[in-house]
Amino acid sequence: MKPHEYKFVSLHDIEEVDKALDLIEPVGEEQVNTWDALNRVLSRDAVVPMDIPPRAKAAYDGYAVRSDDVTKTPVRLRVVGSVSVGSLPNFAVGPGEAAYVTTGAYLPDGADAVVPEEYVEVVGDEVVIHRGVGKWDNTDPPGSFAKGGEVALRLGTLIMPWDIPALLELGIGSLWVRRKIRIYIVATGSELIIPRSPEDVLNAVLNGKVVESTASMITQFISMYTPYAEVVGKTIVPDDYSMIRDAVVRGLEVADVVITTGGTGPSGVDYVFDVMTSLKPLIYIRGLKMRPGRPTGIAVLGGNKVVLNFSGHPISTLNALTTIFLKVVKKMAGLRVGLPEPRVNAKLVRGSLGEEGIARQYRVKVVRRGNEYLMEAIPRQGSSLTHTLLQVNGLVFTRAGMKVREGDEVEVFLLREPESVE
Repeated sequence: MKPHEYKFVSLHDIEEVDKALDLIEPVGEEQVNTWDALNRVLSRDAVVPMDIPPRAKAAYDGYAVRSDDVTKTPVRLRVVGSVSVGSLPNFAVGPGEAAYVTTGAYLPDGADAVVPEEYVEVVGDEVVIHRGVGKWDNTDPPGSFAKGGEVALRLGTLIMPWDIPALLELGIGSLWVRRKIRIYIVATGSELIIPRSPEDVLNAVLNGKVVESTASMITQFISMYTPYAEVVGKTIVPDDYSMIRDAVVRGLEVADVVITTGGTGPSGVDYVFDVMTSLKPLIYIRGLKMRPGRPTGIAVLGGNKVVLNFSGHPISTLNALTTIFLKVVKKMAGLRVGLPEPRVNAKLVRGSLGEEGIARQYRVKVVRRGNEYLMEAIPRQGSSLTHTLLQVNGLVFTRAGMKVREGDEVEVFLLREPESVE
């Protein structure tokens, strides 16, 4: 075990994290099938390959006609065929002729409008048209969806489920996207255990052990809020300098971002600072003026590698996830348009929030009255009081020097849906 020497480092303003972000580049790109692109971030614009539709399509079930033939109605036309969606017409419509078409079917050559079937009377192999139409009426004309060369989605956009059918309709079968950001988690602490049964949880409490949950929470947060990233490995190591360093180095070999939990404080068994300095980062911001999560650190190493140091307390890590981690992975993903975050403006009903000289994240209880959101309860705020997360449904972040007073509105990051009250 390497002797531990704690070196005091002044806390940094949270804005200084931007210095580290400036050194981070987006990860590499790859080409994927459009139907496999869910939750990927475009690394290039998605461009329409040709005019869509390439020929006119019927917007209604009815009869494709030449608009010049139906300027005066009623008029009788001869039916020369039919076209269903999914097939190409192999005939043309000439003067005095019509063809039955279903919604979405391509119009035969010669036809330039559709008469909906409710305005048509069928008489043998002929139809009587009772309402006139103009050119391209009741159709989707060629190029009316998009023109070849148009940008359908801009680079930096996260692909949503509904984007995929829209892109396919425009003839876009493949996309250039950022590869997923790879994340490796190193949970430190000799006190940590992995429960094998429900009884292990209670036994851990009784025996002074800690059930590992912070690293697991990070994994679940990534799955929920950053689907363009993936956890490629997770390990638990005791409070030992060499073992922590070896785990971090292994993580850097397979991942873009390594996250450590625990071991960030000033005690004689906290070795993360020594490990980080031994890696000779390009920049290392250790300790932030924010509460909870003051021990949070960020290091950028060569090769576009990042190490994030989080507290072992879930509450402190939750603050670091929403304020620091999201910024890092969005920069790495080149993300410009992503998932809508669950944020609302809520009015503080009583008390005040904010502390001079330090950024704060508060756990709050929000309710909804009509269209108004109200913060009605603020539990104890200690970073070790993980159980208070069960009593709240939102997080409020205040910058250094910011004060929120009774009656003020402030942005809340919702953890779950607020209850409606009368």
